[in-house]
Amino acid sequence: MTEHHFRDHKEGQKVMRKEKPRFCIPLLRKMADQFLDLLYPPSLYCCICGNIIDETRPYSLCDHCREHLMWDGEGIRVHHGLKLLRCTQYGIYERTLIFSLKYNRRKYTAHVIGEIMKDKLELEEQECDIIVPVPIHESRRRERGFNQTEEIGKDLAERTGMKMIPDAVRRSRKTQAMRGLSPTEREANVKGAFTLHEERKEQLTGKRILILDDFFTTGATARAMAAELQKAEPEDLLFLAFAARYDDSFSAGTLDRKDADKEAGIIV
Repeated sequence: MTEHHFRDHKEGQKVMRKEKPRFCIPLLRKMADQFLDLLYPPSLYCCICGNIIDETRPYSLCDHCREHLMWDGEGIRVHHGLKLLRCTQYGIYERTLIFSLKYNRRKYTAHVIGEIMKDKLELEEQECDIIVPVPIHESRRRERGFNQTEEIGKDLAERTGMKMIPDAVRRSRKTQAMRGLSPTEREANVKGAFTLHEERKEQLTGKRILILDDFFTTGATARAMAAELQKAEPEDLLFLAFAARYDDSFSAGTLDRKDADKEAGIIV
C-alpha cells in the first residue's frame, strides 16, 4: 500500500493519506475478452447463431447463416458524390453479427468482418492507402472499452498492408445513438460532430482513403466524415461498410474525382 503526503490547507498540518486500491479496468476487460474467446472460440461456433461448426467453414459461419446473409454482388455506388461499397445488405443476420462485436464484446468477430471486407475489396479491385475508421466519442469508448470499427480496421490493415490512422478524424462531441432517428434527425445529430485532426492532415494529403464503418443507412455519418477528410485534399475517398441499405437515389458505377466533387458540392 503506497502513502502520499499532502498539505492540508485548512489546518496547515502535514497529514498522511493512504491510497485506495484501484482495479485496472483495461486488465479486467482484457481478461473478460480472453474468457469470451475461450467460451466461444470462432473455430467451433458460428459467429451469428452459435451452432457448432468446424474449421473448414468460411468466415466462421454455419451453412445456414452464410446462406442467409444478403451478400452484395454489385460494385461501387455513388451517393452525393461519395463512392460507396458494401459487403452485404442490411438485415437481421448482418445486424446480429455486428452486434455480437459491438455490444457482446466478442472481439474475434472483428477478424471475421475484416476478412469479408478484404475479400470484397479484392473482388472489386479497389486499392487504398489509408484506413480511417469512423470514431466514437471518448465517453462511449470508456463505456464500451473499444471502438468496434477500429477493431475491424486493425484486422483489415493487417490483411491488406494498408495503414490505419484511427485518430485522423475525431468525434468532437457526443451524439445520440442513430437507431430510431429519422433521416433528418440523423443529419442534425452528426452535424459538427467530426473534426479533422490537423496533426494527421499531412499523412492524408494525396492518399487514397478508405473510410470504414459497420453500418450505412441514410449516409449522414458517411457524408460528415467525407466532408472533414476532404479538407486534407486526398487523392480519393471510398466509404466501405459491412452492411448498408441503399435506395433509388444511389447510382451505380463511379464518377471521376472532379465530377464527384461537383456532385458533392465541393467545387462550385
